[in-house]
Amino acid sequence: MEGRRIFDGGLKGGDGLETKVAIFVDYENLFYSMHNKFQAQPDPMEFIRIARQYGQIITARAYGDFEKNPYIKNEVPKLRAASFEVVHTRVEMVGGREKSYTDFKIVEDLFVFKEENRDVENIVLATGDGHFSNIVARMKIRDGKRVIVVGVKGSISRELQMAAGRDNVVEITGFRCAVDPEDLKRFILAQEERYRYLTFIRTAQAYLEKMKIPGEYRSCCLRKIIVAMNGLINEGYLEQVRVMRNDVPVNVIKVAGQKNMENYG
Repeated sequence: MEGRRIFDGGLKGGDGLETKVAIFVDYENLFYSMHNKFQAQPDPMEFIRIARQYGQIITARAYGDFEKNPYIKNEVPKLRAASFEVVHTRVEMVGGREKSYTDFKIVEDLFVFKEENRDVENIVLATGDGHFSNIVARMKIRDGKRVIVVGVKGSISRELQMAAGRDNVVEITGFRCAVDPEDLKRFILAQEERYRYLTFIRTAQAYLEKMKIPGEYRSCCLRKIIVAMNGLINEGYLEQVRVMRNDVPVNVIKVAGQKNMENYG
């Protein structure tokens, strides 16, 4: 996690009690920003860890089209496991184009929350969308709130950063699954020496087990392994062949030719 400023522990108020904090996450915005910038996924627990450094969390909400959007629909278990209230926001067709109402719902909830919870001093808003700059400035200047903006590094609106203030901007990069092609080649070669038949998917799954990826990120990392293996096939390091196994045709992969044998002994 990278940030401009992060506190070491929960803050204390003047009465010695721990300061209260609420966190509102524009999850759809962060999901796509993180994918586009870093080919990564948000880690809901990272948002919780950040918010916890500003006090005791009394509210944690994540917003997005979790019913129809196939990409973030699968994120719901991760969010709930991190104690987030999942708030579904509607999408409508306006002028032949889809219009998301996520921004409006978050702004509405922020206004209601600050009026009903005047004792909450800190609010964490996780988004990079500049449309929130006005509400952030209003809560800071007129309501005396401290608003901490959390967003994907390189994707936070300049206006939003100015509204929050430099010391109240935290940048994140998310959970990244990097596949090292050279390590993958060595792994496949070692597997080929041990087993006669290597199927594509089973090899990808075996390499995933070797990486010891947390459960919630396994599907994402498996896709990256498959992409990497297809890349090795396109480069000529691997080849797919059909063999007969117990009188049944099976597609297997193998290290291709002398080129690989010279590289890996």
